Amino acid sequence: MKRSTVAWAVAIAGAAAAGCALHRATHPADARYVRQQGARPLLPPSDHLFEVPVDVTHHHIATPDGAVLHAVERGRGRPLVLVHGITLRHDVWAPQFHHLADRYRVISLDLRGHGESTVGSAGYGIARLGDDLATVLEALDLRDALVAGHSMGGMALMQFSGDHPDVLGDRVSGLVFVATQARPILTPVVVRGARRLLAKGQARVDSGLDLPARDLIGERVTRLAFGARPSPRAVRLVADMGRSMEPVSVVGSVTGLLDHDGVAALRDTDTPSMVVVGTRDTLTPVPNARHLARLLPDCDFVVLPRAGHQLMQERPDELAELIEGFAERIDGEAQTLAQAVDDDLPSDVDIERPG
Repeated sequence: MKRSTVAWAVAIAGAAAAGCALHRATHPADARYVRQQGARPLLPPSDHLFEVPVDVTHHHIATPDGAVLHAVERGRGRPLVLVHGITLRHDVWAPQFHHLADRYRVISLDLRGHGESTVGSAGYGIARLGDDLATVLEALDLRDALVAGHSMGGMALMQFSGDHPDVLGDRVSGLVFVATQARPILTPVVVRGARRLLAKGQARVDSGLDLPARDLIGERVTRLAFGARPSPRAVRLVADMGRSMEPVSVVGSVTGLLDHDGVAALRDTDTPSMVVVGTRDTLTPVPNARHLARLLPDCDFVVLPRAGHQLMQERPDELAELIEGFAERIDGEAQTLAQAVDDDLPSDVDIERPG
């Protein structure tokens, strides 16, 4: 069977998301805290940043439903778990391995059906991805972790937060949502049409055929996911990642994405968070990111001018700075809280703290 291209799946989700953007832009809302990053000279990152360093460690983690999840890690320190979007792979986060592994234990995984990760008996869907994230955190025994999710990976992070509050509380100290949204990605009418189209795609896959539009869309359409002056190397990599997926995984992942609605999952989440979006993101635009930030009680909202959907590849320096600043804020607030607790305790009470 031929290898699939990202084109057909992204055409469905991307076009529909862009069609909803105008309506959503007329319903802006203020986040608790908004910071607009100052404009910087836009120079594409060096090509070597898009290659995962050779000294990474590979993990293959079994899930309860029989899938095997591939994860890659590098560095020591506080865990930083990176979750990619649809049709991508762990190596979309390659720049972060270069920028942050000297201070963090950077871990990037392939979501089920992507890269080297397989699919278990539970199949696809955002709920399955949330369960997989909990499995990875527990299997690697991660504590005090920062978890960053991009696009569909951010949606999986929302689902994880709602479905696994105990794991979240025990193992995660901060959530970073990169170019994603909490709202359903499509209107109900568009969802019905998309399901019919996906059913036809599934029938083609079951018959051993490739998905349509394979030869019509490539790097030129992939370029639409980026903002101003992206690295040609990054654009090629994203296109190649989509082409590496099997058709069954493309159809299954897009179908599972249609059920996304992270609003309820985030309502009870009080973990410190940060939302980052680019002004030229047409897939998960600024109003949608602002809405996400408003759902979270302790959230920083950051807008990057002229950036598109692929922030980890377009603005790796700025994203690294934002993650470090976010970690410093979390630690500062934790220290202040600990001091306040000490000040309120009777003088004869002795508290022993780790370290």
